[in-house]
Amino acid sequence: MSARATNHAILFLLSFELLSGLISFTVGRPGGEWVFWLHGIAGFSLVGLVIWKYRIVLRSFRRRGVAAETVGSILLALLFVGVLTTGTLWAIIGRGSIDIPGYGNVRLLVIHTTLGLVLTIPLIVHAAMRWPRRVKPGDFTNRRAALRLFLVGIAGVALWQSASAAAPVAGKRPRFTGSRETASGQGNAHPVTQWLFDSRQRIDADVWRLSVHGEVAQPAQLSLDEIAAIARHRATATLDCTGGWFTVQDWSGLRLSDLLETVDPSQQAESVVIESATGFNRRFAIADADKLLLATHISGEPLSTGHGYPLRLVAPGHRGYNWVKWVSRIEVSSKPPWWQSPLPLQ
Repeated sequence: MSARATNHAILFLLSFELLSGLISFTVGRPGGEWVFWLHGIAGFSLVGLVIWKYRIVLRSFRRRGVAAETVGSILLALLFVGVLTTGTLWAIIGRGSIDIPGYGNVRLLVIHTTLGLVLTIPLIVHAAMRWPRRVKPGDFTNRRAALRLFLVGIAGVALWQSASAAAPVAGKRPRFTGSRETASGQGNAHPVTQWLFDSRQRIDADVWRLSVHGEVAQPAQLSLDEIAAIARHRATATLDCTGGWFTVQDWSGLRLSDLLETVDPSQQAESVVIESATGFNRRFAIADADKLLLATHISGEPLSTGHGYPLRLVAPGHRGYNWVKWVSRIEVSSKPPWWQSPLPLQ
């Protein structure tokens, strides 16, 4: 397979990996597991292409020598290897983390995602500078090139299957998202995480109020005691964090649909916005309100500060960033439920 074809194949797979990786963050139900399958197969296929790319790089060094722009190429290569290495290690062992001063413990999956995003811009610049020519039809359609691409795909499937088979041996069997089970049934013992730069809140329950407003006939301001008096619903739900872990817990509190009945939403209402004391918010279809729980307790104990005390959203079938912590405001809206970015930008 020609150098040009190899370069374009790598660029295509890296672009696909970025897109499928971002989409996978929005998948919370088993029906979307095919996204993770394709992401894994494409990632392991890149490993095979790296072998050809290595030969291309060596030929380039022999022909041109080391130039000033070589430093940029080396940094790009290091990022590329870092993305492949952290992704492969996570797929196989599902453990491992690094302590970053001033931030805390960061899992391999988070490092893999971060490196992948950092890789994007220098990869585009490199592609524009080094791969300006079009792919010739024969680069992919001649028998030898087609066979090599086919073998790369087969190798990707085989490596992905091997990693999937090895994962349960390295630890507990992962969920379809790749997340590993952590502290199920142990209440507040599971990890404390926030989305991006959201910050942990310490709220005084005596002055805290839950505001319910918007397209409603009777806006309300509820204290924690008033919520506790009508919070009689329990549910077992799985919190699946995009940081690479999941936990199954018993949650108790107030079903959102029961709360909405007390404020009488208008017929124009289509969605509900759940907002944190930090301003972080997520929008849900009002038709799904009976599936959402405003939790005050986890496995029989009050929520800890890190897990959203005094009130957090429990959203089965949604990834962890949708489980809004420190809920302080609920807006009933006439806007459609899709009226928000797929991933939070706050």
